[in-house]
Amino acid sequence: MTNYENGNMDKALTGKRKNPLVDDIIDKPSLAEYLNQTEETITNWQKEQGLPFISIGRQTFFSVKSVYKWIMEREQTLLSEKELKKEGKGKTSKGLEKIEI
Repeated sequence: MTNYENGNMDKALTGKRKNPLVDDIIDKPSLAEYLNQTEETITNWQKEQGLPFISIGRQTFFSVKSVYKWIMEREQTLLSEKELKKEGKGKTSKGLEKIEI
């Protein structure tokens, strides 16, 4: 199951899915390819950083939406809160940076 090759990753992220269940689920090789990482890195993220996954028998699958949410929760900035206020940028309720454009 390599949904990434069929363009399902983009469909899942944009909401243009024909079958939400199938179009949102990808396998480990597809996720690794999409994120430009190795399968070993994906496995490490699962074990050490809590990357959400679905295990069915010996196969591992990922929900594109869950992976996207997991990545966005790790978004960081090197600017301090004081510097952000000075530049007119605020924090969201989840602590992620909100940049005014």
